[in-house]
Amino acid sequence: MKIIKHKLAWIDIQKPTKKDLEFIRKQHKFHPIILDELLHYSARSRVEPYDNYLFLTYHLPIYDNAIKSSRRAEIDFLITKNKVITVHYEDLEPINNFWRRLSNDKNFKDRALSESTGRILYYLIEEVLAFSQRQLRHIEENVTELTKELFQNQEAQLLKKISYLKRDILDYSIISEPQKIILESLKEVGGRFWGENLKIYLSDLAGDHLKIMQQLKNFKETVDSLEQTNSQLLNAKTNAVMQRFTVLAFLTFPLVLLTSLFNVSAIDRAINGNQAVFGIAFILVLIVTILLLILFRRKGWL
Repeated sequence: MKIIKHKLAWIDIQKPTKKDLEFIRKQHKFHPIILDELLHYSARSRVEPYDNYLFLTYHLPIYDNAIKSSRRAEIDFLITKNKVITVHYEDLEPINNFWRRLSNDKNFKDRALSESTGRILYYLIEEVLAFSQRQLRHIEENVTELTKELFQNQEAQLLKKISYLKRDILDYSIISEPQKIILESLKEVGGRFWGENLKIYLSDLAGDHLKIMQQLKNFKETVDSLEQTNSQLLNAKTNAVMQRFTVLAFLTFPLVLLTSLFNVSAIDRAINGNQAVFGIAFILVLIVTILLLILFRRKGWL
């Protein structure tokens, strides 16, 4: 547990225990159901106003190298008029960054912890959104890498990379998209809780989130275009291979025809009676095959 006090207070709890919940309960008369929910992850994001406090659950995407995709992390906020309590279940970079800013920058500490808890919440979520923006960098890097590899005759390998990247974008979107509704709700709820003057700050948060989702949309459209181009290249390569096999099959047709003729009993007796017939037939087949080969090379079919 970390506590920073100024005119207002910020309390941060990581991996909450029942002892931590007892401490929170003593700080304010929070609803017992909310306190119980703080012991585990919440299934959905939400903002709920109560008589003299707000409860907010916010989900953010974190890239996981093990699964090569984004996973969900959670921050719960309990907000009164004089303190903000954050609860999370793992070490989170935006929380650590906010803590360092308060500890090392006295001017920022005066701004954040002096006016209202709404300003504390604003700076916290602003830090979370900045982190979410940075989390898009790995998607941008993968898109750039795919663009460079597109015409390097690696269509089959790119297909797998594109599939991983599309899943990552989808997971990121599934986590981040619902936060748009939360931030819009917070703007209205926060306006009533802290006053209309704070709505402009909360509107900024919704705008910053919109920029993130727009950038994610651009990445998705780019990856879709790369996938389409890669599929066209793969189809062209497959068609070229099929064309060569078709030509080779046609070249062997005279030989197959000659072999079939040998199975005809009348021709078989004629060949057995005259060995020159076999030689003439073989030479004719060879000539036809060579002529077809030359023709196909000139046509560019081989």
